[in-house]
Amino acid sequence: MHVPEEIRAEAAALIDHHALGLWKPNDADRRAAVALYRFLETGLPLTGEQIRSALAHTEPSAGLHERLLKLLQETAGLLDDAPVADSSAGRDAVDHVCLLLDALALSAHPGQ
Repeated sequence: MHVPEEIRAEAAALIDHHALGLWKPNDADRRAAVALYRFLETGLPLTGEQIRSALAHTEPSAGLHERLLKLLQETAGLLDDAPVADSSAGRDAVDHVCLLLDALALSAHPGQ
C-alpha cells in the first residue's frame, strides 16, 4: 500500500468507517492518533520518523487496529521518500491520513 493513491483510499475508507460507526477506535488507536495530532499541532509537516516514534512510544501495537497500524507504517514509508511525498498524490494521501488522525484524536476521551 505504499502507493499514495492506495494510502489515500485506505485513509478515506477508515474515515468513512469511523464516521458511520462501523469502526469504533479503541484506546490504543486513540493514543496513537493523539500522539501524532500533537506533532500536527506544531504546524510542521508530519515525518516518517514522527510516526515511527509515536508508534514506539505510545505502545499501541498491542491493541492498534490492524488497518490503522498498516496505514501509519505505510505513510511513514511514503514520507521517507521525499519526491513521492512531495508529489500532488503524496500530499493528498498525507492530508487524508492527517484528517483521519484529527478525527480519531478528537474522539478521544477527555483527559487524554
